[in-house]
Amino acid sequence: MAIAASGAISFSTIRDEFSPGSNSSVTFSDYYLDGSKVKPKAGDNNATHLGTGIPTSGALDLSDFYSKATGYKLTISSDATDQSLATIFGDDYDVDYPKIVVINSGVTVGATSTSAYAINVPANAAGTITIQNAGNIYGFGGSAGNAGGDAIFAGSECTVTNTGNIKSGGGGGGAGGVGGKGVASVNATLSSFVDEGGAPYGSGNAPANDAPSWFDAGSKPGYGGSNNLNGAGVVGDRKWGGVNGANAQGGAVNTTWGLFTSSTSVSGTCANRGPFYCSFQVGTSGPYTVSGSISSLYGSGYGTPTINISTSNSAASQGQGGGTYVNGQAADLSADTTYYFVGYLSNIGGGTNLYYNNFSAGFSLGTDDITSGGAAGAGGAGASYNASAGSGSAGGSGGTNAGAGGTGGDGGALGAAGANGAAGADGTGSDADFPSSAPTNGTAASSGAGAGNYINGLSNVTLSNSGTVAGNTA
Repeated sequence: MAIAASGAISFSTIRDEFSPGSNSSVTFSDYYLDGSKVKPKAGDNNATHLGTGIPTSGALDLSDFYSKATGYKLTISSDATDQSLATIFGDDYDVDYPKIVVINSGVTVGATSTSAYAINVPANAAGTITIQNAGNIYGFGGSAGNAGGDAIFAGSECTVTNTGNIKSGGGGGGAGGVGGKGVASVNATLSSFVDEGGAPYGSGNAPANDAPSWFDAGSKPGYGGSNNLNGAGVVGDRKWGGVNGANAQGGAVNTTWGLFTSSTSVSGTCANRGPFYCSFQVGTSGPYTVSGSISSLYGSGYGTPTINISTSNSAASQGQGGGTYVNGQAADLSADTTYYFVGYLSNIGGGTNLYYNNFSAGFSLGTDDITSGGAAGAGGAGASYNASAGSGSAGGSGGTNAGAGGTGGDGGALGAAGANGAAGADGTGSDADFPSSAPTNGTAASSGAGAGNYINGLSNVTLSNSGTVAGNTA
């Protein structure tokens, strides 16, 4: 408490201000400024010396001590950030001498990040420390899903007198959940379609490749030991009619025998023999239903329409999706992958030639498309000394029949936790198990994060509060 500004002053008044509790006789020369009782101020001490004006030498008069006091005092009269008392008082921070910080009414001191403090009282201080707040001391808000920052850190003992506001940063809002996957029926695109056996035609319009090397017609009775793609029988070859009826081979019986594509399917038809041999890519990963049939039967010993799909043109049933299928089965195919398709008749008995027999094989381009759920909405940032709490953002809508993403939670006000996000919506559609299982439920949302501490290091603080505090303590 400063000495009076006027009136009578006694030696004991001076003694009690600058060496309280000593009750010793006063040696006036001990009370020069920068002497043993009125300590000097370091060059990097930004505070005001409350003994400024006391002579450093020469004659001393009792009136020299009017309005003088013990200690260093800094008054914050305009908005400031990240105030460290070790920086304010410099080399005097660990000197046993009173230190006072005053925050004026209407002034805000804020932290600029959640790892910083609006007011930092580091460890290793000496002398009494007093913080008198009539303004605002605010922490920094947490980003989405993260806790708010602290307003005051007390690593050394101090007294805090609050008639204003001390509030931590608000907690960030929780993220919403991701929407569940949906399942939608689509018609896939077909690309890179190649008639591997028929075109370009060889000499005399004979097929260029015939069947793939692994086919081995000699092990399949009825094919007569030949991999001839054109068909053969007692009435002669039944040659390809080209792809989609174009560029038919010489001697083709009609253009209904060959390979055909449309916006909804791929199919092949021939008489007397086969097999079909082509390659392709589809634009959507999913299950594709294959078909195979024979008709116009003559004679006996007809076999089962069989389809092989492989990622290899030199071995059967190799790679993802590879396998042997019969009519009505589903083949799992990945988008943008080259597949080799071979359709033939298996288990042919009696050595019967496949004459006067229409054999068809193909697959539908209709499939189940697994659609991605909507993205989760982000949580809002918590309120900071210089910013209001942010609102959570809406989740994404997702694909057809997919669930929408949940909305993120709003950030918390100063000293308050963030709100929880909303769960993602469930996907809908028929059950599917390739390329992953769907539909799925939306995921749970994240919880909002907590507010920071209005005082971190409360055990070191003597708090006198007639203002407002908000947040946690530690």
